[in-house]
Amino acid sequence: MREAAQRVHRSPETIRRWIWSGRLPATKRGNTYYVDIVHLEGLVVEMGAAEHQADTAQLGSLAEWLDEVQRWKSGLALPVRETASDLVIEDRRARR
Repeated sequence: MREAAQRVHRSPETIRRWIWSGRLPATKRGNTYYVDIVHLEGLVVEMGAAEHQADTAQLGSLAEWLDEVQRWKSGLALPVRETASDLVIEDRRARR
């Protein structure tokens, strides 16, 4: 994994996360993961293209962005509970 990380200029932890998330196919023998170079470089190219698109995307005005955030937040309205004990009591009632 260390060699794969050095090859694509990423940290070994990033390579591990890619493997665990299923983005990067790998085989495990003992305590060592083996990665196909073609898959590794393909993923790096794909991720680089996605980062480039995100960097060049038009965000619009700040007011448009704030409107979008407010619309998103309105869909997350959850009932407010006063204490953690309310959650415990509700959970216990649900289990009955």
